[in-house]
Formats: sequence, C-alpha cells, structure tokens
Amino acid sequence: MRAEQPGHQHEWLDGAAGPVVRPYTLTGGRVRPAVGGFDLVAFVLAAAGVDPYGQPGLQPEHRRLVEYARQPVAIVDLAADLDLALGVIAGPEPDEAKGYRLDLARPRHTDLANYRVLVLDQHPAATTDSEIRGALDALATQLDGLCAQVARSSDRLPDLAAQHGVYMGLLGPAMSRGAPGAEVINAHQWMNLLDAQVAFRRRWDEFFEAFDVVVMPTLGSVAFPHDDNPDTNARTLQINGEATPYFGQLAWPGVALLPNLPSTVAPIGQTKGGLPIGVQIMGPYLEDRTTIAFAGLLERTFGGFKRPPGY
Repeated sequence: MRAEQPGHQHEWLDGAAGPVVRPYTLTGGRVRPAVGGFDLVAFVLAAAGVDPYGQPGLQPEHRRLVEYARQPVAIVDLAADLDLALGVIAGPEPDEAKGYRLDLARPRHTDLANYRVLVLDQHPAATTDSEIRGALDALATQLDGLCAQVARSSDRLPDLAAQHGVYMGLLGPAMSRGAPGAEVINAHQWMNLLDAQVAFRRRWDEFFEAFDVVVMPTLGSVAFPHDDNPDTNARTLQINGEATPYFGQLAWPGVALLPNLPSTVAPIGQTKGGLPIGVQIMGPYLEDRTTIAFAGLLERTFGGFKRPPGY
C-alpha cells in the first residue's frame, strides 16, 4: 500500500485503505520493490488490559503470544519462533477439540552432538545440483566435528523409488480431480495406495528407531527463473548443465509428504552465485519439535540465513 502521513486516515474501515496488493506482485518474491512508496504493515498489539492468565481457555503458547504483543511486534518476528507458532495453530478442529488434544513430544535432544543424523543427497527420481550436494557434504563434516552420529547411507532407509511411485499415484488424482480428461482410478486402487502409504509410514517408524533426523535437499535446484509454459510437461530445470524434468523435483518434498512426517527447512549456505541453499530436516511422526529444535541448533551453531549480494 502507499505510504501516508500518520493521522486519523490510518483508522481504516473496509476499503478505506486504498489499493492493497500482495507483496509478491511488486517484489516477485525475490527482489526489492521496483516502485517507490511501498509499505508493508504487519504488526500486532495486544488489547490494553488483557490478562492472559485470567483466561482459562488459553494454552501456554497463547499466553506467550499476548506477552510478546504487549508492545507492537512484527508478525515476522513471531513467525520466526516456529515452536511457538506450532503450539498455537496445531491441534484438532474446534468441533473435535472436545474429545482430544494434541500433545507433541519434546525435542529428542538439546545438543547437536547427541543427534543421530542421516544425510541424504541423492534421490532415484530426481537430479540434484552438485552445489547442493557439496553444501550437504560440508554440513555433514561440520556435524561430524561436533561428534554427532552422522551416516551417509542406511539399510533401514525405505525404498525411495517405490515410495515416490505411491506418492505420485495419490497426488495425480488429487490434483486433477474434476479436470477435463483427467485419468480416473477406482476405489480399490485408491485404497491400495492408502494402504501403501501407511506401510511406508511404518517403515519410517522403524528407521527412526536408529536415527533422529534426516537432512536432505528441499529441492534439487536452488531458486530458478519462472517458467510459465502452459504445457507443464514441457517445463524443465537446468541442473548441472542439463535440462531435467521440472516436476521430477516433486520427489524431494514427497519423501516427507507421503508418510506425513514433519519437515523443517533451514539455510546451510550459498551457491557460488550467491543464491541460498536450504535443506529440509525430516523427523519422526508427530515429533515436529525435534526437527524445529535441530534447525534452531544449526542456526545458532553455524549461522542462519544470509541475504544474497544485491538482493
């Protein structure tokens, strides 16, 4: 929105704020706005006189939010505390909350040295950029130096190619539902896929008896130019100097998505061109606090996100 002089005109009602656009419209998601006078207001402030401890329905996380917001606080600062956000938004729908509540386990460890880590840098269904693999190798070496238990392979690892096949089998019908000419599967095929999904979840349960987290790419490429080719099957990504299938990269997020496992993304470095390299930290089912804690330890130990030059 356009910047204005402070005063009563900021007490906006309905459309009185004037034109409001998504920040991505002006920034493209990667660079500073190309126009002047661009402001993004995203602060919260607790109502005066609110006593969070006098509200019996509030959970501890809700009380922390109110305390944080005694003074105006940027939403981005609140969102940076992922564990706090998780405690506020995770849980049953209101109509189901009468019967149960979510009580996520504490992080498995509080020190990187105690973590058992599998570093995974290759997927049979997706090409991975050599700079990403190099950054993962460097991270593994750093964790080794802290005496963490780091492995590059494991016999316990589920069959990633087979898991990806199940993932795509579920994703295709879900994404194309109702589209003209969409391929339709019958109920028995769908239920077979759901059975396979549960089976893979159980295999990961067995895997996490020996490991605490898996560290792997979020995608096989860093930030790339947008490709709006209407023929989505013709879209490609340049990885290691070669054109690779654009949607083949669904394999990396699918590792965590199919078995419904928690995954937290953290920065671990930059490419030679200055673009950020991120990894996803995947953990055991319903142990979201472990992946969040591990990401926080990486940030405190090795440094967090660094803005690329020129951005």
